Amino acid sequence: MTHFEAKTHPETAAQCIGVSVENQINTVLKKGSMLSNLSPISSRPQRLSDRVYETLCDAIVEGKLPPGERLREAEVASALRVSRTPVRAAFARLIQQRMLRTNASGAYYIAVWDRQTLWEIATLRAALESLAFSLAPQNLSQEDFDHLEGITRQMGEMDADPASIDYKRMALFDFQFHTYIWSRTGHDLLGQALENIKPQAHYYMYLTRQAGQLDYAERHRILIEFLKQGDRSQANEIMLDHILSHTEKSIAWWERRQEEMSEEQEVTE
Repeated sequence: MTHFEAKTHPETAAQCIGVSVENQINTVLKKGSMLSNLSPISSRPQRLSDRVYETLCDAIVEGKLPPGERLREAEVASALRVSRTPVRAAFARLIQQRMLRTNASGAYYIAVWDRQTLWEIATLRAALESLAFSLAPQNLSQEDFDHLEGITRQMGEMDADPASIDYKRMALFDFQFHTYIWSRTGHDLLGQALENIKPQAHYYMYLTRQAGQLDYAERHRILIEFLKQGDRSQANEIMLDHILSHTEKSIAWWERRQEEMSEEQEVTE
């Protein structure tokens, strides 16, 4: 497209630029780098900075970019074949959500959460989900229950073999179960609040995924039975028991794991 055509047809020019960017996003610069774990940006029609943010966020909550890993704007931009502007915007959002941090020199690192952050995420989620579970029953159909029961069946298959359980996959099922219910509240502002903590909630589940929790399927079948009965007065009690009863145990496991990793690193050094 010529300069004149770009000026006279700005929408077409923007589309061409978008197509050009999408055609280039297929690999990373350094084989073996942590950035090689980043998934290609999808072609969904949304702002480029949003796509960069989602790509990085997914990589963090799935453990592809581990806590403490340094990220550089230029390297991420090169890896995703985009300019540094959308990367900078994505970094700003990740910092706001405590997924990324900066030090005094301005370097970026994947956030290493502490006990306080984990506790805040768990308690905030419990408070919001209490309301979500009190509102969702009136909006759930048999098809919705079939979907939720399908997720618990997959959990049950994994519960049946604890020795080889894939905790990362189990955390994903857990996340899918809860976010599906979030989508059925019929409360736009609550939905927005839950959407805002979605990355943190998923990351919390990932970080504490091996905390020794058993009977995932049974614990979620209890939630389904509550949703079928639709007793709103018990929503708060149900969610506090479901989430907070395991919070201290999960955080304690995470702290022990951090200590073990620190000791392992000292030995290798």
